[in-house]
Amino acid sequence: MSSSCRTFRFSFIAAVLSISVIALPGISSAQDKTECTLPDCDQAKAFFGKFQKAVDANHRQDVVALVRYPLRSYRNGKATVYKTKTQLLVGYEAVFSPGVRCAIQSASLSDVWGNWRGFTISAGAIWWDRIIPNSATNVQPSDFSKYPFGVFSVNHSPDTDKTCPLNQDIPVQR
Repeated sequence: MSSSCRTFRFSFIAAVLSISVIALPGISSAQDKTECTLPDCDQAKAFFGKFQKAVDANHRQDVVALVRYPLRSYRNGKATVYKTKTQLLVGYEAVFSPGVRCAIQSASLSDVWGNWRGFTISAGAIWWDRIIPNSATNVQPSDFSKYPFGVFSVNHSPDTDKTCPLNQDIPVQR
């Protein structure tokens, strides 16, 4: 994401937080992840729905097509970087482990939230955002539709695995 877009997201969130603190003193927006208020949240939710369906159906080609490369997969504090679709297909089982697939499959659209980093679900099992080239300058919310979304990070954590039942029937390979 370009720095101007990150700056916009940060400015937008700061404005929303300051308005909620001034206008609605009883609401704490900083820690509340139940509502997505970024200007492109509806599109981010639509993207997640598409990604979730591809994961649910174990359509690996569709899943890797919805990724922004390089993809970083974090496990035990170490990142593994996948630079191409081919590399990701080879490492698919390691990246989209049963716990990560379960977190994706069990999330609802109301679990989607976002901040200056992008969009995520629940405890951050995956992160995605618009694929905006570094050459893009002064990107405004009205420009967002020009840029597709892509998953840029998959996070493996004990929390992700804890939130998913161990006996859930998750397809391994078809």
